[in-house]
Amino acid sequence: MSRRFAIGLYASAILVLGLSPRLHADDAPLDIDRYVEIVLRSNPAGAGIKAFDEAAAAERKAARLFPDPLIDVSRARGRLTEGDAVRGTENAFSITQSIPWLVSFAAEIRAADRAADALRAGGVEARWELVLEARRAFAGLLFARALVDIARSVEADARSLKDLTDRRAELGESREAERIKATVEWLRRQRDLQAAERGAEAAESILRTIALEPLPRPLVLSGELPRPIAPIDPGVLRERLIAENPKMRAAQAQAAQQQALLSAARRARIGDIDVAFYRTEELDKISNGFTIGLTIPLWNANRGEVARTTAAAALAEAAAGHTRVDLLAELEARARDLHVASGQVEIIERDILPAATRSVEIVRLSYEEGETSLLDLLDAQRTFRETQREAIEARFALALALADIQRLVGPDFDPWR
Repeated sequence: MSRRFAIGLYASAILVLGLSPRLHADDAPLDIDRYVEIVLRSNPAGAGIKAFDEAAAAERKAARLFPDPLIDVSRARGRLTEGDAVRGTENAFSITQSIPWLVSFAAEIRAADRAADALRAGGVEARWELVLEARRAFAGLLFARALVDIARSVEADARSLKDLTDRRAELGESREAERIKATVEWLRRQRDLQAAERGAEAAESILRTIALEPLPRPLVLSGELPRPIAPIDPGVLRERLIAENPKMRAAQAQAAQQQALLSAARRARIGDIDVAFYRTEELDKISNGFTIGLTIPLWNANRGEVARTTAAAALAEAAAGHTRVDLLAELEARARDLHVASGQVEIIERDILPAATRSVEIVRLSYEEGETSLLDLLDAQRTFRETQREAIEARFALALALADIQRLVGPDFDPWR
């Protein structure tokens, strides 16, 4: 083996090994966590989430900036009115700096910080909504594909029954009417299968639209709809809602902001201090000096702004309390829905579905032995498949109910932990 050939072989191996993880990752089934990452990275709403943080940072920065100085320069021609008519140029220069009243300035900074907190809470809310939208779309596709699997099984059962009825009719063991009924049932199930497939195509289109980033074709999913959930301590949910819900945090931040603005308005009775240095060059003299200006609260005393901010603070406090009550009431309703949905899944999968499965097995065996009618078998099969659909629908309802809870307490809430 030549040296050049060995180097080329080694480079090819490195290239293959370097690309293999990427190819494997692209070909791997798409799970819900990876899909959420794609949506957060590619969906335009993700940029909006970053904008909330940038706006919050700008709010904090703006409140801490000092006002810019004012520079005043003048130049004029003048003459003395007494004595000799002396003419010449007169110059004047001054620079003025406003120094904020420290207690008022500190209150304004607190108000800006609370406004930044409200903005960040808005970003958190937008992120939660995007994550849950992605999860609902993923669950919707899982649900649609599960319905396709059931419809395909129903169609296969109907086709098998049609074939069996055709053979029995040819042997004279069943009436022509039963063969026609079996054929009609098979055609109906074909129609249902086509409708289910169109529904799955629409659900996949929604999934791809939300992601924006191109997804593999065909799209293979990993995961399943949720199983029953153990009872959840209501106190845990309430604590998470109060501590983490972005609407709650935004309302509390806005109330704190208005309190800080009220404090700033009261302290602004004494205005900012203006310090100025000046120099004037007149025909007969040159002057240098400085001035200090301070507002004395005699007639105005900022009473109007104090009254406005007092009312705004009271309204913000009431709004925060109203938001708290509304969210806690909604949490109670959503927790009840989650409990009911979980109970429905548990009952169907534990009691109803096994009974329906056993029933259709017994009736089909009896029909093959000629001990029961086609109508009984069709009814048993229909009951079994409807029970399967009810189980899938119940699990999808459980997924939506869980998403409603997570919208209130956080997408990271996992009731199975």
